[in-house]
Amino acid sequence: MKQNTFRPRDMINKEVAGICGVARLTDKARAAHTGEIGSYKYGADSDQDTAILAFLGISAEAFQEAAVQIDNDIRLGAWVLDNCGKSDKDISTFNRKLKVWWQNHMPRAAYSYSKRRRELNEKQKDTDVFPIIIPMG
Repeated sequence: MKQNTFRPRDMINKEVAGICGVARLTDKARAAHTGEIGSYKYGADSDQDTAILAFLGISAEAFQEAAVQIDNDIRLGAWVLDNCGKSDKDISTFNRKLKVWWQNHMPRAAYSYSKRRRELNEKQKDTDVFPIIIPMG
């Protein structure tokens, strides 16, 4: 039996549309569509998703359809910005509030894990050469 390894991006990730939570929402929408979401929840089943979608003024169904049809995060971000009608100031305020909420509600152990994982990923990018092990004997 294949173990589900799906893990959406962090809530404070702004890679899609420059809005916190949209990258995570994107990952979950796509995974829900393919049936690979595992124990995560998408749309109305998730308070986080509901808050982000309410801010965007986009339904979970419309967002999921766009996320599935537009497989490029930059183009999806443009679609989000075209359809949400939010100003840069609105987005900046939302991002600030979401970051504060996330830092106050994220369990410290999970926060440390996420931070450590990012550090290790950065370190991995810096080392492209792997040691060659030559058997002796």
